This record gives sequence, C-alpha cells and structure tokens, in this order.
Amino acid sequence: MGILLIAAGLVGIAGGVFGKEFYEADISSVSVGSRKSSTWSGRLIFIIVGTGLIAVGIKLLMSA
Repeated sequence: MGILLIAAGLVGIAGGVFGKEFYEADISSVSVGSRKSSTWSGRLIFIIVGTGLIAVGIKLLMSA
C-alpha cells in the first residue's frame, strides 16, 4: 500500500510541476467545474497533496 501512495504522490507532484490549466471542482455534480483556477494555487495544491501522499507512504513502509 505504501508503494502505491508513493507512486500517486509522484504523479501528483508531476501534475503540479507540469500542469498548465487548473479548474475548480464541482462537488455537487462530481465533475470538473467550468471556472478556471489560478495556476499557482493549482500547482500548490497538487504539490502539497503529492508530498503528503509520499510522506504517508514512507511512514507505512517504515512501520511494516
């Protein structure tokens, strides 16, 4: 499970670094919203979540 979290974290960080356009999510209809989000905030969210996933994955691997 830890390796999957690390892989997902790396994909998230790559999406944050290489992503060009980010959109706000429409939670009620579970689809991509029509409003664009700023590039820096989209990148920041992707990188923070990716780093968190990697941290949790490493923690799971170390405790096993």
